[in-house]
Amino acid sequence: MEHESIELSVGPFRVHADRWDGGQRGQVLLLHGLGGNSITWHGVAPVLARELGVRVLALDLPGFGASRTGQRPISLRVLANVVDTVMHAESLPGARWALAGNSLGGLLALELACRFPDRVAAVNLAALALPLAWGRRQGGLRDVWQYVPVALPWQGRRLVARYVNARGVPGVVDDPVRLLFRDPTRLDPVLRERLIAVSAYRLTWAAEAAAAYEGATRSLGLRLLWPALAARYIRRVRLPVQSIYGSHDPLYPLAAWEILERLRPDWTHVRLPDVGHVPQLEAAREFTLHFASWLEAHGLSRARARGNAGGSGWAATESECAARSRG
Repeated sequence: MEHESIELSVGPFRVHADRWDGGQRGQVLLLHGLGGNSITWHGVAPVLARELGVRVLALDLPGFGASRTGQRPISLRVLANVVDTVMHAESLPGARWALAGNSLGGLLALELACRFPDRVAAVNLAALALPLAWGRRQGGLRDVWQYVPVALPWQGRRLVARYVNARGVPGVVDDPVRLLFRDPTRLDPVLRERLIAVSAYRLTWAAEAAAAYEGATRSLGLRLLWPALAARYIRRVRLPVQSIYGSHDPLYPLAAWEILERLRPDWTHVRLPDVGHVPQLEAAREFTLHFASWLEAHGLSRARARGNAGGSGWAATESECAARSRG
């Protein structure tokens, strides 16, 4: 299924998005992780749209992919507000969204599900960004200190800009794939070419992109360093949630995912063997199978907002979703 590339006016931002129109049975919004873009969902989105008869929208968050910032500062709160605006503007009449997010995108999805349960029906988490202290022994945070310089004001953007200009393409695509995948050869060659194309475009505004990366990294890091703050929306969400993660995530030990499973035994947890931190890109077929089956299990009878007439599943009321979430 072919997609349509669109540009959305969201406050001061022009946000690039890809849309697959498979039908009116529901709507799915896909959010990428730190340093990612909408292409990281291209192996999943067309299958969801075609097989489930739904409309799927994948965003480039401001500062990432093809969405520029105009030198405006970027933080998790800014990104969450952008997604909220898109959810409101692009929704089917009376419908609720199924949100899916990778890593940082998962944090945004959980936050929005807690803040606006009347507009969110369900959440899929693709290797959610977890509290950094989870599953690590004392002193175990040393392996994440390498990211601290990137988050420092002004210094971070200089380091990022220097790196991307030195590596160029395809280096800025292949390097993170080697870091985050269990097996880099699993990257679809067609998607690799798309990633290279958007990365080449980003090199034309490298300083602006680097500033956005610095701001997002700092905002994300500050939240994840405090377990109570990082886990706030994990604890609060009262909607159906599916968590899919790789057994060989290079950023989080298995003990961290076991903590998540103990904290939210009511969620659906799926561990993909021999997969890293971007499961929807490295293992798109397996990921989509689990995601689509889970969505179907919750019904695809056109998600209706609370207060409107509707059936089950995505059409469930907030109280029904809360009851499901409790088991």
